[in-house]
Amino acid sequence: MQYLQQAGDAPPQVRSGVLTALRAFQDGYIKRDPKNLDSFMNRLFAKNADILIQGTNAAEWARGYPAATEFIRKDWKDWGDFRFAADDSVVWSSGDVAWIATVGAVRSRKSDHPLRFSAILTRSGDRWVFRELHFQLDERDASSGDVLRPETYLRLARLALGGTHQWPALIRPDLSYTESLSGR
Repeated sequence: MQYLQQAGDAPPQVRSGVLTALRAFQDGYIKRDPKNLDSFMNRLFAKNADILIQGTNAAEWARGYPAATEFIRKDWKDWGDFRFAADDSVVWSSGDVAWIATVGAVRSRKSDHPLRFSAILTRSGDRWVFRELHFQLDERDASSGDVLRPETYLRLARLALGGTHQWPALIRPDLSYTESLSGR
């Protein structure tokens, strides 16, 4: 995961607070319980803030708290299983603003799709809240240089195996075959 090799420039206390918000966001997307949507939104988004969410499709553009709530409700109901590398996120900050970048994957009924995930958060009292989220599918074609990289062949082998073998590899392509099978 060459993208996530550096932690960013956020001081440790800021990074810790931002990672707490990212873990809570990940937890909500794992559980996907509509009964918990209001508490999820209240904990992670400011009702009076100008929020923007950009989804993977061109028409997925939600602005404002009500639209963001509906976007996430629809994601939890209709989108695949979204997982991302919360603890490995790159976190930068300046004052009460932090921005992150990370990678993950979304598992649908038919396949897994690598994803890039970025966000901007602001400090609200003692917590960090999301102001902007951007989901981007990472469906690039392999470059000629990828053919020479051993991890390309490992990834192809993992994809060919299907099932649970490919899931850890998409989130953590740096894992060895044995580590991905053990779920590390």
